[in-house]
Amino acid sequence: MLMALFAACKNQPTDNGVYYVKVVSVVDGDTFHGLTSDGKDVKFRIYGIDAPEKKQAYGQQSTQHLSNLILNRRVKIKVQTKSDRYGRPVVWVYTPDGHDVTAEMLRAGMAWHYSKYDSTAEYAELERDARKSRTGLWRDRNPVAPWNFKSRQR
Repeated sequence: MLMALFAACKNQPTDNGVYYVKVVSVVDGDTFHGLTSDGKDVKFRIYGIDAPEKKQAYGQQSTQHLSNLILNRRVKIKVQTKSDRYGRPVVWVYTPDGHDVTAEMLRAGMAWHYSKYDSTAEYAELERDARKSRTGLWRDRNPVAPWNFKSRQR
């Protein structure tokens, strides 16, 4: 998948491996579709977070928050992992004005820090702050992590 991304983004990366895509749809609070400069549609997974599923409490709000941040905008991405188990490149995403989307989702209480795969202290702190101030999904008495929600659905 990553080779397809690189091929689709030809002449697009900067010296440090950064790409730009236009976000054409938001699937949920941690997944989106972006168009490369030559029109290839690629499905991306945002690094460092796991957002509520659509049918889960705060799933729609999380999706909407991500849409407000990046939908119909040209965003900067940097590939962290070639692909997840679903074949999606896992990427850091930055809004047109340079904000880290992972940090913004955590700050708003619209996602969990995915500490199973990431040990970024700033992300852990942003989740702790959102929990403490009962922001977003942390308003619920007992929010269910997406990985637990998915396992209950099986």
